[in-house]
Amino acid sequence: MKKQIVCIYFLIGLLLLVSCKNQGNLLFDEGRGEIRFSLVDTTEVEITTRASLNLDVNEFNVSLSRGETPIFTDRKYKDIAGTTISCSAGPNYLLKAENCTEAEAESKNNNWGQARVYGEESFTVVANETNTVTVNCGLANSSVSVDFSDYIVSSFDNYSIDIYATDASSRTFKFDETNYKFKTAYFNVNGTRELSYTVTLPSPYQPYTDTFSMEPSKSYKFSVKIDGDSTNSTVTLGIIVDGTLSEEVILTESINPYA
Repeated sequence: MKKQIVCIYFLIGLLLLVSCKNQGNLLFDEGRGEIRFSLVDTTEVEITTRASLNLDVNEFNVSLSRGETPIFTDRKYKDIAGTTISCSAGPNYLLKAENCTEAEAESKNNNWGQARVYGEESFTVVANETNTVTVNCGLANSSVSVDFSDYIVSSFDNYSIDIYATDASSRTFKFDETNYKFKTAYFNVNGTRELSYTVTLPSPYQPYTDTFSMEPSKSYKFSVKIDGDSTNSTVTLGIIVDGTLSEEVILTESINPYA
């Protein structure tokens, strides 16, 4: 009889121990949640006049951190797309995604740079929930291209615009008759950034130098043209922003090119 009682107590104790362990697992599970990530490339719909960049978000680099603590870095989106990641419940999570770094955005293509597409999203992990975090990735840097009017192209053999960020003159770009149709220069812009430029046309036109303030995530085109007749011509520079003429600058007014 005593042996039966001891055996019963033993079984009860074992059940209590298993119960406590299960409760411990339950408490642990309540401290975690699950996250899925979705990257969206918004560049094709941001500005309809921009040519498609034809980027593959699957090749974007992604990194996840919580506060100052990295969880993973430099992973490809294709490696986490469609997967569920378990994280401790709480706030201050941040997912970043980009096709290239800021440094690469200016150093690629022999320092002419490339378009940088970037996005980030902060979020909170909720215990015992599975949620999708969507990161919209858009253009992060600005581009500058150049155009010359048909009159300039047909009348002169040499013409150019030299462009550089005022705070980085070592990175200077010359757009001229040999390359302006296919060259684009890219600049990282935080807040605003001053751009210096010099327009050079053959004599009797004098070089014109000025500055212009760039804004982030904009597409700029500097369009140079000559208006007037053969005895009285005016050189103007049109600054086109995202496909719309923003301002027009008179470079040389009322000059006779044949005088």
